[in-house]
Amino acid sequence: MHVRTLEQTLRERHPELADRVHLGDAEGRTFLKVDLTGGRSVVLLRARLGHADVWVIEDLDLDSAPSVWPVTTPDDVLVDAAHAAASAHLSGLPLPSPWRWHESEPSEVTELADLLDAQGVRVLRVAASNRCFPYGPRHAPKLDVVGGGRARAILEAELPEAFVRVSLKPTLGWTVDVHSPAWDGWSRIDLGWCLRGRSFPVPGMPSAKASVREISELLCRGPQAWDIEPAWKPPRPDTLLPPESVPALQEALFTVAREQEAEPDWFTGFLRLWDADAVSAHHGTAGLPSASEVAEAVLEQLTDLGFADVREGSAGNPIESDSFHIAWHSGRKSLSISEVQKLNGLAAAAGEDVPKRLILITGTGLTRPAAEFADEAKAFVFYLDRTTGGLFSSNSRAYEALLPGRDPVRRELEPW
Repeated sequence: MHVRTLEQTLRERHPELADRVHLGDAEGRTFLKVDLTGGRSVVLLRARLGHADVWVIEDLDLDSAPSVWPVTTPDDVLVDAAHAAASAHLSGLPLPSPWRWHESEPSEVTELADLLDAQGVRVLRVAASNRCFPYGPRHAPKLDVVGGGRARAILEAELPEAFVRVSLKPTLGWTVDVHSPAWDGWSRIDLGWCLRGRSFPVPGMPSAKASVREISELLCRGPQAWDIEPAWKPPRPDTLLPPESVPALQEALFTVAREQEAEPDWFTGFLRLWDADAVSAHHGTAGLPSASEVAEAVLEQLTDLGFADVREGSAGNPIESDSFHIAWHSGRKSLSISEVQKLNGLAAAAGEDVPKRLILITGTGLTRPAAEFADEAKAFVFYLDRTTGGLFSSNSRAYEALLPGRDPVRRELEPW
């Protein structure tokens, strides 16, 4: 039985607790128990939270929050976590880092959590090797597994003025996203500007270029030091028209707009694509954004994400950058690897002194090999939503660059 193996492992790794280690049984479940004082104990057991099996370390009599670990957690980590909890209670000292954050190894995010906590910041979650957290009623908790957009590690904290999500991502490094009640939305802190006095052309900041202490001090200075503004949001109609009146009115407006505006070449392909989609779906093309609206929306979103040197261009080349070549694709099929390779070559050739990298805005998508090549080429590929001008990721690197897609959810254990 696995619990018996854990018992033996705990005795071997932490012999000072050997006399306190026992097996218990409740409701047909065997668990590992470490006796404390006054009849109290720390237990390690396998349990079901919601629809998932996990390992749980808790002290039922001491009323602290349980520590939840995936079923794949190595035995050494489980017994070390139980030992840390028991030793803290026996010594009367706080649970040390990284165990206090439900992590088994020190890391940049546990160090950041320690620094923020020392300054009185409420750290909600630290998620690196362990992303499991309980929430809901204590008598029947549920399991929350922290995602995070391919981030290697995430820290969430609550300041008086904002909710903050710090992510350490494989290719972008540090990103710090802020959800502000002032505008009920997300914004991204420009770490380059705040820490070095100059913005970088790519979102984020490599971990080698910013210390954990610098990020902690910046967060503790509060929004007045962050220089953030509301990020772009999809347009919403001010009023809702009766359903039967919308098609006719929109068709009339769309026709007038097309007559008054000569569409630039980069946009005509999108119109043909969207027209064809509308015909196949048996609905009109009314109400779609114009070329200028699309260009403005894309430029604003790229700026919000942290592409700091993008700027307004000409009608035929609506977005320009010194570091990136911005390409627009509106074909009917997903781009193949050879097509992306060609676009990447054109981007490189567009640079004066050094090759430019590719930002691709597409109305369709990429094949898997094309997306993998785009990642290798350090390109960002975004899918353009035809109804709003919103951007969605089409490769992993673009996915890393996106702002959080949902408002923060504060899932916590309820009090007894």
